[in-house]
Amino acid sequence: MHAYSVIHQSITPLSSTILLVMASSIFFVSPILLVILFHLLLAKEPTCYASNRTVGTQTGFRAPLTRVGLGKNRPHPPMSRYTQNALSNDRNGKENLPGLPVTFPMKEFKDVYTMNIKLGTPPVPFSAIMDTGSDLIWTKCKPDKKSSPGYFDPSKSSSYVKANESCDFYQLPGCKQKYVDGSVTVALGQEAITIGSTKIPDVIFACGKPSEKQFKDYDGVVGMGRGKLSLVSQLDQHVFSYCLASRFEVSKPSMFLTESLASSALENTKTSIQTMPLLKQEGKPYYYISLEGISVGGTRLPVTKSDFAINNANNDGGMIIDSGTTFTYLEERIVDMIYNEFINQTKLEKLSSSYYKELKHCFKPPNKNNIIPNLVFHFEGANWELPRENYIYQKKEAMAKACLAFIANTKSDKLSIFGNMQQQNMMVLYNLDSNNLSFGPAKCHEL
Repeated sequence: MHAYSVIHQSITPLSSTILLVMASSIFFVSPILLVILFHLLLAKEPTCYASNRTVGTQTGFRAPLTRVGLGKNRPHPPMSRYTQNALSNDRNGKENLPGLPVTFPMKEFKDVYTMNIKLGTPPVPFSAIMDTGSDLIWTKCKPDKKSSPGYFDPSKSSSYVKANESCDFYQLPGCKQKYVDGSVTVALGQEAITIGSTKIPDVIFACGKPSEKQFKDYDGVVGMGRGKLSLVSQLDQHVFSYCLASRFEVSKPSMFLTESLASSALENTKTSIQTMPLLKQEGKPYYYISLEGISVGGTRLPVTKSDFAINNANNDGGMIIDSGTTFTYLEERIVDMIYNEFINQTKLEKLSSSYYKELKHCFKPPNKNNIIPNLVFHFEGANWELPRENYIYQKKEAMAKACLAFIANTKSDKLSIFGNMQQQNMMVLYNLDSNNLSFGPAKCHEL
């Protein structure tokens, strides 16, 4: 998918010599010698070959991730032609996902994980949110003619060219990428991207101008979704994974890997690996997962698979797994069920207010005598067990308030989201050939 072919004439030195001999003496050689020379030419390597745009061949690539809290100071990286066939998105003979413009989730990203990528020639580093819930790769670009440190300047890159197609071609009407919590005005281009020591030419990206303050702490977004503009789609990476370190282990790195590097890392965790199917909804580039039930401390809640099913008739519903959204979003009545059962088992005191506007199910923090139940999400073929730190949000350990890390959807929002806090300390692998997702506990800094 997204592969392009470059035809090279491959005439070897021996072949060149033979051709010169033939050109200069063809009228003086015997027919037998001509036959011998002809067969020598056939015995050489083929006269052309095709090269696909892949990264690190089948071994893939690795890139460290950094957990960043919204509004916190962070290390800021210094910033100072081919046809549209490259974007055919023809994996396994299937066409691009059709449909109308999509508004991507990415909401309430209080804690996110960023990837450092170098853009342009010479390569300039930028740090952007690694987001499986969207597709576009964008970074903030120079906004005016004045010197603007902290922005990428395409005019200073020898490898930058404008994109061959318009924004409408990529379902970006008005050249805007829409997220639930804001939008970004973009200008599409083609540019070289460097990941580690590997440089990949002609990747479609966008110069972005955010309209909302939520993006002020980040250089941009690296989309990892199913759509044709995502990094994994453009680089033809069918297998990728990530391991997100705990928010309580700020100094320990997280990791993103692709292809056999990803598969090997999951196997090397030597833990219990579970696998579940990845589902699709027509026209949506998300990674849907099939949630069938929820348990709190062994007590199964009265929710079923139908509560999280994709509704094709209304083009909504379902649950997606999203690295770019911090908390998990569920229907309000389901969040209430989890909260009430949690309080019933822990006997903790309910608190009506929250220190974070969207987390409304709060309580007095547990002490060493409180038994905190594990919370289990029962997916099709797999049980994802959430320990305390994966579903109880506490700003600081000393604070006299804690909240469940679940946010109730609005009544009109039927899409459930499995957020990145719930994915901490897990190796999560996406296999887009077999359409399944595997996961297992892991120490991310050891990968």
